[in-house]
Amino acid sequence: MKTLLRLCACLLLGCVLTACPETTVNDDFGLKPLALKASDWSGNWQPLDDDDMLQFSIVDAAQGILSMTEPSNKKVEPLDFKLRSASADDKVKLCFALLRDKDAAPSATQIHLMRESEKGALLVWMINDEAVEAAIKSGQLQGTTKRVKDDPHNHLDSVPANYTKLLEPQFWSWSVPMVLKRQKK
Repeated sequence: MKTLLRLCACLLLGCVLTACPETTVNDDFGLKPLALKASDWSGNWQPLDDDDMLQFSIVDAAQGILSMTEPSNKKVEPLDFKLRSASADDKVKLCFALLRDKDAAPSATQIHLMRESEKGALLVWMINDEAVEAAIKSGQLQGTTKRVKDDPHNHLDSVPANYTKLLEPQFWSWSVPMVLKRQKK
């Protein structure tokens, strides 16, 4: 995994071009936009498993929109994330990070789970598409699922019951988060 930026861009492109598993949501998934403070988010961040730098800048603080670029690679377009609250409990520092493919259909917003910036570190988790598929089929989550080339393609409805349920451990790869460390200028 070279960088989070490349990973996200490759995941979006790969899911559009192939039948890899995916879970998508609408742009309003989550309780409300996360209010962003520049001191918590803006600046240079480095994945722990990489030498490349990522730069975050706030596009719209009130709407929770954060732009991510890779300064060393001018050919890659910036990616915009919408950060939305995952819980009404202010003590829960988790948010949904929604990554929208600008060129895809409205339902092509990928979802990740992110722990809000804390002590100069960000944690990002990938969703377990198979667990989401099983939960939709059993009625635990509201949404739709279909199989494409033996892989689940899920879409979650933007309803509060889904936000709470989706915080349960089976839906995320908790043991393998992407870790980003804030770098001093």
